[in-house]
Amino acid sequence: MHRNKPLITPETKVGELLTHYPELEELLLQFSPAFATLKNPILRRTVAQVTSLRQAAKVGNANIVEMVNSLRQAAGQSISDENSLIESENARVALVGKAPTAITFTLDVRPVLEKGEHPKELVMKEANRLQAGECMELLTPFPPVPLIELLEKKGFAVTMVEPGDGVVRTFIHR
Repeated sequence: MHRNKPLITPETKVGELLTHYPELEELLLQFSPAFATLKNPILRRTVAQVTSLRQAAKVGNANIVEMVNSLRQAAGQSISDENSLIESENARVALVGKAPTAITFTLDVRPVLEKGEHPKELVMKEANRLQAGECMELLTPFPPVPLIELLEKKGFAVTMVEPGDGVVRTFIHR
């Protein structure tokens, strides 16, 4: 293992990984097209600092064990078969083939992110306004992993269509 460089774990923040191991960026990008947003400097400064590898794997529908072990191997660290790497394997965001037909409203937070701000409060405020059976479409340039986890903890159902054209469409259902 490299001196003064942290062990890569599922809880390692993406930003921390890229700070200590910039050479691993291309390898990380291979795990999901959703990770291509790391090339955007604003998103890299904001989202990558709060998103763990486990969260990124969940939204990118990547295998956390394969991802962490590949990153560890490339960094010269030992590969792990720890159960802690596996525990989130079944906790992935449901990908749907197409958008729900009944979308109550769309919230585009890309302008907020482009200013370097975090849209958490805005998203939570709008989600809390949803009535039973309603759906909000959230537009982001990357999978909003921490927000998805927070929304799920608050009892919302969250689905997403496969990211494309630089836009991630996430659907929040009450």
